[in-house]
Amino acid sequence: MMNLTYVESFLAVAQTGGFRQAARQTGLSQPAVSQHVGKLEQLLKTTLIARKNSGCVLTAEGRLLVPHAEALLRASQRALQLFETRTLVIGASSNIGIYFLPPRLKAFLHENGGLQPYDLVINSNPTIADKMQNLEIDVAIMEWWDNRPGFHARIWRREDLVVIVAPDHPWSTLSYIEKNRLVGCNLIGGEAGTGTGRLLQSYFNEAASSIGISMQLGSTEAVKRAVQSGLGISLALRATVAQEQAAGTLCVIPFAEDPPQKDLYVIWPDTSLPDGAACKFVEFM
Repeated sequence: MMNLTYVESFLAVAQTGGFRQAARQTGLSQPAVSQHVGKLEQLLKTTLIARKNSGCVLTAEGRLLVPHAEALLRASQRALQLFETRTLVIGASSNIGIYFLPPRLKAFLHENGGLQPYDLVINSNPTIADKMQNLEIDVAIMEWWDNRPGFHARIWRREDLVVIVAPDHPWSTLSYIEKNRLVGCNLIGGEAGTGTGRLLQSYFNEAASSIGISMQLGSTEAVKRAVQSGLGISLALRATVAQEQAAGTLCVIPFAEDPPQKDLYVIWPDTSLPDGAACKFVEFM
């Protein structure tokens, strides 16, 4: 078993660049820190710290261990706080955290009298999923879920995808668009890991392979700016472009047939206390 004290000493050396500095940071003696790192290296059967006259540097194996070591200490801290009154940590993928969640979160806090302190973590879908797996987040709202064990997932809502174009684009006068008009087109891509690719595959079937991604911009906000500038067309969740549609800075074109719809999920660990804040938030959502 991995001793967390050894892990803490290793991280202190990694962060400070030396055993003497790590000893000061941890309040331990320098020989104790050195012994802890040595024990960890024995357990893992590798060298984590390269000792040199000029100081200490992480080996490739040491650099690989750092994020796992940090996750172990965070999980330990969360476990120690499990039965204390602590912050409710809510995770959300970027689109949900920016466009969908704030009014619901405000209503939840109002309904529950503030309930308790909370943190809202907004990041990419894969990052939020990893933080859920590492028990750094109590409940998450995401654009996809891979049904990994140890968690419950419930569809929160379904959102239509729409085509967005610049006001001077030839399609800007269309009230609806037939999906076959997108066959062979290149779309401006947004955040990776949102599940849009899988959704398009199921919606367009064999024709999906003919729909390309001209650039991957990393966020819906960047996509909207690129489309407004006339760099291309894209797909977006309808609610994320409502303000631009109202302002006339983007033209939003719904699909003529049943539109592609994205399921938005609320996810929580199956170890959550039934009367705890996480489950209260799930039921509210």
